[in-house]
Amino acid sequence: MISLLFALMTIAILLAWRDHWRLSFVVFAVTLAMSVYWLDFHATTPLTIRL
Repeated sequence: MISLLFALMTIAILLAWRDHWRLSFVVFAVTLAMSVYWLDFHATTPLTIRL
């Protein structure tokens, strides 16, 4: 999942570099939404630690 987020961010940067601003913004917004979901998933999932 993290590698997908890095790949999408790289695509957004490359699109912005090539002056495709709208598409770059859409890819960035999708990446940001997925990052927030991933953070929420990890922040609310209980840890199963057995000692």
